[in-house]
Amino acid sequence: MPLNILIMGAGALGSVFGGFLRLAGHRVALVGRQKHIEAISRSGLKISGLWGDYTAHGLIAAEKVSDFTGTVFDLVFLSVKSQDTLEAAVQFTPYLSREGIAISLQNGLGNAEILAGQVGEDRAAAARVIFGAEITGPGSVQVTVCADSVLAGKAVPGPNPVLDHKIREAVSALKQTKIPTEWVEDVHPYLWAKTVYNSALNPLGALLEVNYGKLADNPYTRDIMDRIITEVFAVAGAKGVKMPWNSPEAYITDFYGRLIPLTAEHRPSMLQDLERGRRTEIDALNGRIVWYGNDLGVPTPVNEFVTKLIKAKEGVTSRVI
Repeated sequence: MPLNILIMGAGALGSVFGGFLRLAGHRVALVGRQKHIEAISRSGLKISGLWGDYTAHGLIAAEKVSDFTGTVFDLVFLSVKSQDTLEAAVQFTPYLSREGIAISLQNGLGNAEILAGQVGEDRAAAARVIFGAEITGPGSVQVTVCADSVLAGKAVPGPNPVLDHKIREAVSALKQTKIPTEWVEDVHPYLWAKTVYNSALNPLGALLEVNYGKLADNPYTRDIMDRIITEVFAVAGAKGVKMPWNSPEAYITDFYGRLIPLTAEHRPSMLQDLERGRRTEIDALNGRIVWYGNDLGVPTPVNEFVTKLIKAKEGVTSRVI
């Protein structure tokens, strides 16, 4: 049965989700930036890259969710930047069905909790997304890399069979698309694992303006990344988070041996933000690690320094706050 789906934040990632769900037969509405939205309304959404070339027609696209007044959505995918999470959630909540759920697709830590605080724990989910995409032009998006399946679970851990069932239904909808997706009982260890990966690679790639592979090839950046990873593991341990690796050393081996080769050519999203004069998500990545570390009494000097460097570069490049 077709679902009414809202993509709140139709950037590169949100557009991929929306386009493939539309191709699977669902009714999909997109909220995004003007030029991209206008092109989609006019000619459909063009998807290219790893999973093939398609054009999704029949998408409903607008610049703000209030344009969908009178519409009730069964499923909302939240794909805005972390700094916009609360504002976006406040905007779409009136349009989310009482029985519907919202799923955060976002980078970093803290988004799931913000979402649950707005829509309610029984309607909030989060997904670990580890494929990459870029908008190649208005109305066009390219899938560039895919390191693993999307993993979806409850925003707030704990028993909740009704919510689990609804998340499984959303996963089933995604399984009808080209996007590999699985349900997990607890998504938070995977969100932390992605945060380790992003915190090590994204800011350094943005600062040095290189792809992930070049960071791994340089002994100086390797040393910095190793220190970032070790600090994140220390904070995770202090918070009681159990990641899939039992030590930073085990993660570092996997990081260079398996994870980076899968995404070696990826251009950091922070670099793309800085090139466009936009704020980055540093506060939800390294900045969030620093925040947790300060709260728990765990030193995070390298993460703190990298956070400050990105904020300094934001100040130099920013055209839009």
